[in-house]
Amino acid sequence: MLKQRLILTTLILVSLLGSGSLFASPESEKKKQLALLRERMQLVEKNIALTQQSKTKEEKALKQLDKRLAESSKRLRLLNEKLDETDKKIKQLRAQQARLKEQTKVQKQLLAEQLKSAYLMGKQQRVKMLLNQQHPDRMSRVIQYYDYFNQARLDNVTALDAGIKKLIDVEVALDDQLSELATFIDAKKTENEQLMAAKSQRKKVLAQLGKEMKSAADELAELKENEKRLTTLLASIRQVIIDTPVLAQQNKPFKSLKGRLPWPIKGSIRKRFGSARQSGRYDGVVIAASEGTAIKAISHGRVVYADWLRGYGLLIIVDHGSNYMSLYAFNEGLYKEVGDWVEAGEMIATVGVSGGQQKAGLYFSIRKNGKPVNPIQWCRAVKKGRVG
Repeated sequence: MLKQRLILTTLILVSLLGSGSLFASPESEKKKQLALLRERMQLVEKNIALTQQSKTKEEKALKQLDKRLAESSKRLRLLNEKLDETDKKIKQLRAQQARLKEQTKVQKQLLAEQLKSAYLMGKQQRVKMLLNQQHPDRMSRVIQYYDYFNQARLDNVTALDAGIKKLIDVEVALDDQLSELATFIDAKKTENEQLMAAKSQRKKVLAQLGKEMKSAADELAELKENEKRLTTLLASIRQVIIDTPVLAQQNKPFKSLKGRLPWPIKGSIRKRFGSARQSGRYDGVVIAASEGTAIKAISHGRVVYADWLRGYGLLIIVDHGSNYMSLYAFNEGLYKEVGDWVEAGEMIATVGVSGGQQKAGLYFSIRKNGKPVNPIQWCRAVKKGRVG
């Protein structure tokens, strides 16, 4: 009986170990949670996509153009970063080149002086001294001086040779960096042209959409549909993340930061929370800023949505735990994906005009249990209508 129990216990342990459920490492558990979150969010995104099927070819074109502009914007930012890095390397290499040229010049001068001295002393000077026995007590010391002199000359020749080789290596590296810089500049020019073409096309699409929006009633219906879509999305997200909560770790709970949170960008408030709009009241704030301005997370959290949503364009949502979320919309580019962890002040997107906006700006909202709260009460003081 005891033997049977031992066999049964062993089989259970083997089964648990094989499935990885026993002694699972925190890292593997995080990976499982991330995979599960992304899998569930894909289903949510599919469901949302079904509810926002484009009514017209213009709406479909707008979505495609917004996404294309987002990718182009990201590539352009990366190219700019590479250009900056390459430019720094070129400056460092040029400084190194100048130092090496100066060192080589000094070494050549020293060597020239030594060779001149050697010539003036004559080739047979050491032999004559060996044959001259008038001062035998000084001979050993003078011969030693000659050895020092010759060794110094050899050292300078070696140093000069090494310096020249290093200078050649630096010049080759500099040529490579200059070639890389030229490639990046060409790529940036091409990317800029494509970006401008897409923006021009986007203007035409928006103009056509404006014509199709025949009345205020149509616009009101569209706004209400957009708000309903966002509410449905937030409810779906809350269901998905219910069993994968944000870990507080070393960070303070979100609710304890009320009144001290940083704003996601610097800019002037164009629309305040609660101000009137056709569909009711604004459930967030709209902050005016230039296209391409970096948008930063207001607190530690995890990205739970990063995609295009009708009416909001490119939207990113961060879950801060304890049923708090922050929303950032109308973006030009998204720099985080679902499941990514972010810290306060970390760049997550850039300001844009996606979703059919006419002016560049950021729609920013804070939600508790899916319901909007006033960001002005949560973030740092507004000064003369400006934030950040």
